[in-house]
Amino acid sequence: MIKNKILFEIIWWCATAVFVAVVMLPIWRTFPAFPYQQINIIYIAAFITFTRYAFLLKYTFLADARYIKIGFILFTLTIVAWLVFSMQDFQIWREQGDLDKMLPNMSYEKRESILSYLKSEFVFFAIGSIIAALFLAGRLFFSFRRERNSIKD
Repeated sequence: MIKNKILFEIIWWCATAVFVAVVMLPIWRTFPAFPYQQINIIYIAAFITFTRYAFLLKYTFLADARYIKIGFILFTLTIVAWLVFSMQDFQIWREQGDLDKMLPNMSYEKRESILSYLKSEFVFFAIGSIIAALFLAGRLFFSFRRERNSIKD
């Protein structure tokens, strides 16, 4: 059973890596100096991973890890705060950044196109990862509570 969970986890992390590469490819091609690449990749991976753990909990290592569930529930506020502050930092950069200096050889239409993609993709995965983290924390709480109540009975 544990081998299946490990294999399942490896397959999902490989799929997540491919998905991250597909989403980031337009950014890497047109804006390789994008200063928020790391947090963008974290948002995408967090969104996929937290959503997967929330809906497929019984197939993950978290299903049997009581103390990790508690730790994640307590750590969620810190994770969510960091994700929110990173998203706000991106929004400030986008509004104040001088993109003519960062993308000097690009036409106006192409620059606007990549900026629109950046904003849409970044905000989607940022908000998605925040919601998914909160949802997973609730799911883990109810899972822990159900597990604890069944032990008492």
